[in-house]
Amino acid sequence: MQSTQEHFSQQVTESRQVFLGIPHNETQSLEVVSLGFEKCLPEFLVERDSYPEISKSSSKKDFTTLEIITGGRGELILQQNKHKLGAGSFFNYGAGTYHRISSSTSHPMVKYFLVVAHKPDFESIRQISLKPFYPKISNLGEIIELFELLLSNANSGSNHSQSVCNHLANALILKISDTMKSSEQKQVRAWDTYNRILQHLRNNYFRLKTIDELASEVNIDAAYLSRVFKRFHNESPYRFLIRLKMGHAASLLLSTRRLVKDIAFELGFENQFHFSRTFKSVYGSSPENFLQKND
Repeated sequence: MQSTQEHFSQQVTESRQVFLGIPHNETQSLEVVSLGFEKCLPEFLVERDSYPEISKSSSKKDFTTLEIITGGRGELILQQNKHKLGAGSFFNYGAGTYHRISSSTSHPMVKYFLVVAHKPDFESIRQISLKPFYPKISNLGEIIELFELLLSNANSGSNHSQSVCNHLANALILKISDTMKSSEQKQVRAWDTYNRILQHLRNNYFRLKTIDELASEVNIDAAYLSRVFKRFHNESPYRFLIRLKMGHAASLLLSTRRLVKDIAFELGFENQFHFSRTFKSVYGSSPENFLQKND
């Protein structure tokens, strides 16, 4: 019982924690050691590099802990890297890895955890350990369902509960690995799309008038185009288009001294007044005042 108390954090307001024990069957590829659900207290803080009973274990297997945040906020220090935690954050660490997990005092964390013993060359563990922290798992609901199935079977008292939990844990790890790969692939595709949009804007800003026109030319839905662009650029594509146009306008004003109405027409504005208002929204002054200030 003492080892169980050492194994689990007591800094929780509500918990379902199950300790199945250190495995002695060296032939199993993966076995569940413990798992649980925890609602953290505001002062929740765990700082360690192993569990006491794991460090004393003579098992020839490696041990890995997986944790996923399902609510609240917190902070993680893992492998000397600091991360913000929120709903969907996933992280994993080996038995000898230093980690510090703390909860937000205003928004205490809610989380699940799973500790497994496994052979050193267990492939699915190796895959997720390549990325020990992942900021947001997309299919959080499915992951929670698998954790709940694990908890239910771990508490069943059945002769086969350990075996069932082992298979469920393997399914959970595979699901997380697939989700991470899928999310990374989507991120790569989104980045490629963003760069295509950006390049088209830089090459054609002087004639483009609307985002619908831009979307049609790059063959992307306008709403999706705006979401992708803002994800990587931190401003809307229309605002960036306007800044490109006004930058070009300012350069023409200073270098050619052309009439404002001619520059407005070249950049696709219907009239000089619309152009002047847009120019002022970027530079803080009208084209005429801009010229005076830069004489």
